[in-house]
Amino acid sequence: MSADTSTVGLTLAPLGSTMQAAANSMPSGQSGGAPSIPSGSNTNASAGLNSIPLPPPHDITIPERFMSDLSWPSDLHLDLAKSNWEEWSFHLNVKSDRLGFTKWLKGTLPQLDATLHPKAHDVWETNDCSLCAFIFEHISKSDYNAIKHLATAHGMFVALQQCHEKLGAHAQVILLKKALNFHYSLDALLCDSAKELLKMYTWIANMGLVDLDQIKIILLLNAFGHHFEHLQSLIYSSMDSPNFGANTILHCFQQEDAMNRACTAQSGASVTALAAQSGASATALAAQSGASATALAAQSGASATALAAQSGASVTTLAA
Repeated sequence: MSADTSTVGLTLAPLGSTMQAAANSMPSGQSGGAPSIPSGSNTNASAGLNSIPLPPPHDITIPERFMSDLSWPSDLHLDLAKSNWEEWSFHLNVKSDRLGFTKWLKGTLPQLDATLHPKAHDVWETNDCSLCAFIFEHISKSDYNAIKHLATAHGMFVALQQCHEKLGAHAQVILLKKALNFHYSLDALLCDSAKELLKMYTWIANMGLVDLDQIKIILLLNAFGHHFEHLQSLIYSSMDSPNFGANTILHCFQQEDAMNRACTAQSGASVTALAAQSGASATALAAQSGASATALAAQSGASATALAAQSGASVTTLAA
């Protein structure tokens, strides 16, 4: 009996044995089916990705600068008495732009965290100090005292701007009066004069809106012209009072008229006319004329205390 030599020594595997063998050959814990990544492969890959250190955050680089400019006008110092904020702030903005300090002046570059950016923090502070020192060198002593406690150059600039632009209603009234008294000159170019007038307008506008009460004050003050200098001085010196207004001016007028009537009756001369000639106040002249404050008050309807307050002297002194 012959046998098929091709099958000698071979045992036919049962149907599906190949898959079973494959399944049996898989590592423990893996299910049969489609080929899969050996156990732990995904875990190791994820761990590898998570273990890659992130690049350190890039530190911010700030160049060190020095605020110094020899072209700054030697006579340009910010001063309320000179009303030169427009010119002074213009020059400071131009110099800051040129030397790279604009972000410090405008406050658009905040101070950096010393822990996260220690080097940039120190350079920022050095640059800010340089700008602060430059500002200090070009302002008046009173302005320096007003801003020296502030921490940054931007804070100082804002404080100076508020001080010189937002002077309040009384300063606005004075400037408006100055603008109304401005006239074109035959000795100056019209464009130059107009430029000066518009500069006053800009300053007035920066102070805020003008209300009707301020217009009333302007009309009362502007009518003085070049007369009644002693009374103008008295009124202007009282404008810093928080209660100052048109009624304050009218009250001064009433006192002045009352003193004129009283002194005219005593000496035959108008106190206002005498005051205009001597530069003294009506009350002071009345005191010098030999009339007591009490007598003058009785004739004029004003109190002795009010008269004394107007002249700056005591009632006893006036009576003497």
